[in-house]
Amino acid sequence: MPTMLRTLLLFTAAFGFCFEVKAQQNKDARERASLPESLLSVHGEVVAQNYCHNYDDMFSVFMDLKLRFTNVSDHAVILSKKIESPNVIRAAHDAEAGKRGEFLYHPDFHFAVAELPKSPAFKNAPDSKLFVILNAGESFESLVHTGVLAARDDATSLRVNGLLSNGRYVLQVGVWTWPYQWPYFDADTDSQELKQRWTKYGELSTGLVYSDFVPFVIPEHFENPRCK
Repeated sequence: MPTMLRTLLLFTAAFGFCFEVKAQQNKDARERASLPESLLSVHGEVVAQNYCHNYDDMFSVFMDLKLRFTNVSDHAVILSKKIESPNVIRAAHDAEAGKRGEFLYHPDFHFAVAELPKSPAFKNAPDSKLFVILNAGESFESLVHTGVLAARDDATSLRVNGLLSNGRYVLQVGVWTWPYQWPYFDADTDSQELKQRWTKYGELSTGLVYSDFVPFVIPEHFENPRCK
């Protein structure tokens, strides 16, 4: 029996955290594919994609994902320029399946962190090096790294629930717009207090936002070196 069938698959992602992939089929059918925070919409685009493997029957798909955050409210929004890699990653056959919560891929994340950097000190106004103020309709773009796990063949994908196989899919990611918190920073500042402090400049975005459904393809043939 292959190792991945005897144990939970522990995958160390190149973008800095560990997660376990468990049985995922329709795991969160009740979870709505909508924005918990109504200030922003997020449009995603895969701009680069590459592969590597640690096992003969499975491989990792790494993506560079460009995210465009647009202020859909009727007032100014303060957005962190630092956007961490998504901590929600899920894939479906198509956008309609995603809207119904029928995700083929939706792993649970378990963070393993060492010493965290201290968050910066925040003053009485947003620092333009760290934040952007978006007026209604304005956008800000950021590049993040994400990925999925896939099987070399359909038979492995069926045996190991939660692995994708070659084909066309849509990806949806969820990102926190406030990065200065665990597990990214050792934070001393309460984001809600900052919201009050900066209210004359706009509304500070601190919530989890989901992207739209981003098309991507896992090809049948590709370069697939061993992961380093």
